[in-house]
Amino acid sequence: MYAAYHLNADELDAGMLQSLKNTFRNREIVILPQETYEEWEKERHNAAFTKKLQKSMRELEEGKGIIKTMAELRAMEHE
Repeated sequence: MYAAYHLNADELDAGMLQSLKNTFRNREIVILPQETYEEWEKERHNAAFTKKLQKSMRELEEGKGIIKTMAELRAMEHE
């Protein structure tokens, strides 16, 4: 299970902690500063983009791309 709670440290009170305990019974919980979370999210998105880019490159190498000349691309601009 994945959940992200965005709150200020001052909002962590006994009620919030009990809610976390009830939600994630007997599981580990990781609490990160927002900066660390954002850095991890950026890396995760970069990894997904890299994977998509590698797939596209493989498809091109396999001849699955569409080839257009500059003249054809310019002509398409005016369609």
